[in-house]
Amino acid sequence: MEVEIYASDAFTAKKEELLSRFESEYRFEKGDELYIDRGEGRPLKVRLIDVRVYINQGGSVKSELLAMKL
Repeated sequence: MEVEIYASDAFTAKKEELLSRFESEYRFEKGDELYIDRGEGRPLKVRLIDVRVYINQGGSVKSELLAMKL
């Protein structure tokens, strides 16, 4: 499934900056902590605050993860 990780404000849970996009079958859950290598210095550490799964009419699945930078 296509996965997109967005930076988000912890209080409003609104999408902000796209941090990463990739394919994965992993079942992400609220509270998971991830390290995102952006190619510059130390990896960015984030905590998932919302997991949104979308299923299109054709049956394709997309996941949007909202993350708070730590």
